[in-house]
Amino acid sequence: MLLIAYKAVIIAVAAAAAGNSPNFHGCISDVAKQFPYCDASLPMDKRLDDLVSRLNLTEKLQQITPQADLGSTCTTFTRGSSRLGIPEWLWLVETNTNVASGCPKEGHCATTFVGPMGLGASFNRTSWRLKGTVFGNEMRAFTNIGASRFQPDGKNPIGLTGFGPNINIARDPRFGRASELPGEDPVLSGIYAHEMVAGMQEKDQSGYPKMVTFLKHFTAYSTERNRGHDTYNISMYDWFDTYLPQYERVFTQDPKPVGVMCSYNAENGIPSCANEFLLNQQLRSWSPDAMVTTDCGAVKNLKGFPVNAPDDMHAAAYALMNGTDLEMGESIFGVLDKAIAAGLATEKRLNEAVRRSFKVLFQVGRFDPPEASEWSKFGLDTINSTFHQQVSYEAALQSLVLLKNSGIDGDGDQRTLPLKQGSRVAVVGPQAVTRAGLLSDYAADQQCFGGDDHCIGTIAEGIAAANVGGVTTSAQGVEVNSKNTDGIKEASDIVSAADVVVLVLGNDKTIEHEGIDRVDTALPGLQSSFAKQILALNKTTVLVLTNGGALAIDELTERSHSGSPADAPEPGYAIVEAFNPAVLGGKAIGASLFGIENRWGKLPVTMYPHDYVDQQPMTNYDMSVSPGRTYKYYLGTPLFPFGFGLSLTTFKLSSCSKSSSGVRCALTNTGNRNGDEVVQLYHTAKSIGKVDHPLPKKALVDFTRVTLTAGSSKTVSFDFSDDVFKIVNKNGHRTLYPGLHVVTITRGETSDEQVLNYTIPAERVEFIV
Repeated sequence: MLLIAYKAVIIAVAAAAAGNSPNFHGCISDVAKQFPYCDASLPMDKRLDDLVSRLNLTEKLQQITPQADLGSTCTTFTRGSSRLGIPEWLWLVETNTNVASGCPKEGHCATTFVGPMGLGASFNRTSWRLKGTVFGNEMRAFTNIGASRFQPDGKNPIGLTGFGPNINIARDPRFGRASELPGEDPVLSGIYAHEMVAGMQEKDQSGYPKMVTFLKHFTAYSTERNRGHDTYNISMYDWFDTYLPQYERVFTQDPKPVGVMCSYNAENGIPSCANEFLLNQQLRSWSPDAMVTTDCGAVKNLKGFPVNAPDDMHAAAYALMNGTDLEMGESIFGVLDKAIAAGLATEKRLNEAVRRSFKVLFQVGRFDPPEASEWSKFGLDTINSTFHQQVSYEAALQSLVLLKNSGIDGDGDQRTLPLKQGSRVAVVGPQAVTRAGLLSDYAADQQCFGGDDHCIGTIAEGIAAANVGGVTTSAQGVEVNSKNTDGIKEASDIVSAADVVVLVLGNDKTIEHEGIDRVDTALPGLQSSFAKQILALNKTTVLVLTNGGALAIDELTERSHSGSPADAPEPGYAIVEAFNPAVLGGKAIGASLFGIENRWGKLPVTMYPHDYVDQQPMTNYDMSVSPGRTYKYYLGTPLFPFGFGLSLTTFKLSSCSKSSSGVRCALTNTGNRNGDEVVQLYHTAKSIGKVDHPLPKKALVDFTRVTLTAGSSKTVSFDFSDDVFKIVNKNGHRTLYPGLHVVTITRGETSDEQVLNYTIPAERVEFIV
């Protein structure tokens, strides 16, 4: 267990004083130093007022409009002003899976984490906070050494404005960008984002954050087809029960992100990047100074459906006047001077947008002396440091979910897992030998030094390293998505010679990625039939799944579905969900399968049966319409439910009782090895009379991750008030209804689930309509 105080991280990763990138600092030239905005002794508001007042109209537009002659308009360079001594700025650096950067030196590429869905599976606040800490450390280090996005050529200098985490809910498993998201629950997603932001924006003693953060993509973005010209009907109930709560949670706690990137999609006919309801009425009610940037090309999209703006001038004015501050991907905001002259926009609103953009840069110390911040010490040695690698590895261990562990081994005395070291192990399947195929979206702009994928360990390599004294062989068998059968015989041969099979199947970015949704949730290509052929060889088998969105493996949940001979003794069978395991995932999988580590997580999404795709159109954004979406509303029987996951040891939850501030339970490790368990708390409105809006079957309230040695016990506590019993009504207001409310405490399975009843009397309720 990684137990390092956050403040100690500064010592652990600080390098010798590094040079400071000249593109970052705006007050080091003699030209700039003459102006009051560079006087660090003045209050920030006065400095901002001074700077904005000195900009002419053209210069103001250049601060919120990408300048195509400086570089990619999607990466978004804004010009600065030589007259005022302000250098240009590169805004868009992705910070979802790592800090998107070119790799400046072998061994010092950005620390890459498992995909966010795997991070969500850990249900571990500490891991998420430390992930943010790593990002903040490396963002500062890349900036200090003048590192570049893409190739390390210095032409795309990294600043301190990070975009991520991405926290829309994983509404549908077919969504092409599901790998970017931590899960399907807004409470889980909101806590995940809050902890990451707290780590990323950690302040030094002078009050400078390591970096600043924009959340993505605000909001209800979960369909790639026709993105930017689509619109979906969303009720007030679904807005405040599903699509907004995770953002509200993050923006109403400190440290707040500095803003959001608005999403491509439209809701109820109004695009997110020109949506007064979303940007001004909601976001800025939580955080008045929140800055809004568009996704790349979103202003241009306004000239098409559903807005159909007649020209650039109208499109730019529509976005600006409804809450967007900075355009990305095009330079249409450059015509806002014409829009102001035509009365479509106002210079007051333009000034507000410009002021917000500069306030973000003042906050990170861009206009203060370089030596003013402790973070100026971070340099090359900070990037992918030993400590950062350990944080990433811990996250990888906790990202794996053990879904099944049945049967007996050859000795007849234990479950399939843990495997025995010294065995003959065959690792087969397309995801067994891939490297780049293990990455989620936004894994890196340059993953390994030199631009290839040599630094990514395969799952077969990780298993071989863990199988000490044994023989590990590997073969692809089939490709991810083709009809090519050429490799099946080789795979079958090595399986026949092995004691144990690890069958590694799934998706890669050729199947699901930005711009492409999946049509089907089944395993693509020949993978399913290949799995049945391997299982029919009657070997103890571990099925490992790697994917972004959840897979439908109806025919593989049990060996009896797989085509094994009916009269053959059924060997052991285990299933592991590994999501996108990335650089250190292979090592983590090997350690977990052999019982070297026992750090499993829980499912952050529902694994639906295959026929779900025929029952739910992608375009249905109503969460409760039959058969329902996510664990909160799904009426069918999932293959594996949200919150479920096993361990190599056993646990028992008992003696739950009410306390003055919440509930207390006893959790005992009843097995013979140390391990982690996740305890979850849910609320259900059991008997509150008739209501005119949907009711969740249950809703996650809180969770905690606990490490217990074999045979030990611990008291698990959840503190809460009556607010946890509030339910969103049809108008989007959280309302406390009188009647019977149930709190369920669970480890994700029903065997020892604990239920406590709470009665809310009518006199304690104030109805909100």
